[in-house]
Amino acid sequence: MRVASAQRRQRRTSADGACGRADTGCGGDARRLGAVVPTRTAFVQTASAREGRGVTFGELIVWYLFLGGAAAGSFAVLSAVDLYTALSRSRRERLAWAASGCAGRRFRPETQRRVVATGYAIAFAMLVVGMLCLLADLGRPEVFYLLFLHPTGSFVSIGTFALTLFAACLTLALAESVLVLGPAWERAALAAKVIGEVLAIAVMVYTGLLLESVIAVDLWRSAWLPVLFLLSALSCGCAVALIGVCLCESRAGSLPWFRGLSLVDAAIIVLEALAVIMCAITVNAASADRPFDALLSGDQAWVFWLGFAGCGILMPLAIETSALLARRNHASGVVAAMAVLVLVGGFSLRFVLVNAGVQTAV
Repeated sequence: MRVASAQRRQRRTSADGACGRADTGCGGDARRLGAVVPTRTAFVQTASAREGRGVTFGELIVWYLFLGGAAAGSFAVLSAVDLYTALSRSRRERLAWAASGCAGRRFRPETQRRVVATGYAIAFAMLVVGMLCLLADLGRPEVFYLLFLHPTGSFVSIGTFALTLFAACLTLALAESVLVLGPAWERAALAAKVIGEVLAIAVMVYTGLLLESVIAVDLWRSAWLPVLFLLSALSCGCAVALIGVCLCESRAGSLPWFRGLSLVDAAIIVLEALAVIMCAITVNAASADRPFDALLSGDQAWVFWLGFAGCGILMPLAIETSALLARRNHASGVVAAMAVLVLVGGFSLRFVLVNAGVQTAV
């Protein structure tokens, strides 16, 4: 009986080994990591981090964090506009919508259709590239399907399902915005936008929760980190929407978009700055080493101050505030440049947090 028991344990160990081991660089076993897919980076090297053996993140993961978050933020902003348009019409229009069975193209203004279609297309491209970066970072991308066959309660597993379902919602919303679909498809697209809003929030937040759970990195151990990731992604989403407005042919039709998105983005940027301050306070208060100082004065300080604070916070806020106070809109070129600055700031935030966190890992 002892021999049979030993053989069963050996078979279980071998099965776990197929999913990768931490000591072979494949990512550790699924029970310890709460994940199944082996990668070369800390996305599934949580076990090593919890044991204090350090953390490794590849550059592709930084791109995934940025592109995935920006895509989710873009969808959240654009679908919110679409849902508001579809559901806030006059009673007569709502009755007509109910009779026709659709609320998409027929009741969406022409300018909004072009802006939303462009924004969805950019978000879709971002999401595809981001997911390719994640797959390329995997040590064994061919076993990615194991995350679906062996789901767990880990942030990696939950995030994978949320990301996949979100991609489906985004695809349907994009198709509805550029194609002439029947009433049934338009109703499905409306439902996808409602569900996609929830999934987009999950995608924006879960990476921050995942980083926060890595015990070995004091820099990431703040409840404000997921909030910061959420606000940064929403700001990037506003930037993508503004780029879509700049590409719109109708200058008159785009003016309300410039003002509305600038107002929303300015408010988000202020909250984002407050979230960074709260992150710094909570992280430094929890550790005598004051790990957040690595962002302010360490090797990555120039990325934080120039890339995030300058490009992502101060310059966009100044441009948007000046336009709002003067009750006028900047030229499309200025707005497009400001939107690019916001995206640079979003990438810089993730770059500096990941790299400084890895360097300060215990």
